[in-house]
Amino acid sequence: MTFLPTRFRVALQAILIVFATGAFPALAASSAELDRLFDQLAKAQSPAEAALIEDEIWRQWSDSGSPTLDLIMLRGLKALEAQEYAVALDMFSTAIEIEPDYAEAWNKRATLYYVINDYDAAIADVTQVLAREPRHWAALMGLAVMFDDLDRKEPALGAYRAAFEINPQLEGAEAAIERLKVDVEGRGI
Repeated sequence: MTFLPTRFRVALQAILIVFATGAFPALAASSAELDRLFDQLAKAQSPAEAALIEDEIWRQWSDSGSPTLDLIMLRGLKALEAQEYAVALDMFSTAIEIEPDYAEAWNKRATLYYVINDYDAAIADVTQVLAREPRHWAALMGLAVMFDDLDRKEPALGAYRAAFEINPQLEGAEAAIERLKVDVEGRGI
């Protein structure tokens, strides 16, 4: 995991902690509860406040509602952290087969594909994440980074903006938007 960018290592470690400690509710998150959390996230006044809300959203997203599926995901996350990519791919793909509507299985497999530089597969999986949870700011940021890496500036800008609109405290999004705005939209007169 040492070759991963710091932001991905930290996120992966946080996800592993959530799964390993069982610090998520026993039942899948209600739409109303997520709506409330996203409203709070959009109004957060500081990165620290946003981080608390993000943690709760991640806990709810991480809860598949199935102990078996949660165990498969945990195994996949541990394999990803250990750079056992074939095992991680098998675990996340199995989770998707069991519950195709579980957005986090798609998201973790997209992360794996990103780590192994299979951007086409990662982008395809992010599309599946966003079909299931359009407010998934982390998937949008991942998509933006991949488009940015591929020098696809216009879709990168759109994805950064979408992520920033959902989570205005999102680290790096505003700077990326400002950087890309000039290239995509030009300078004002």
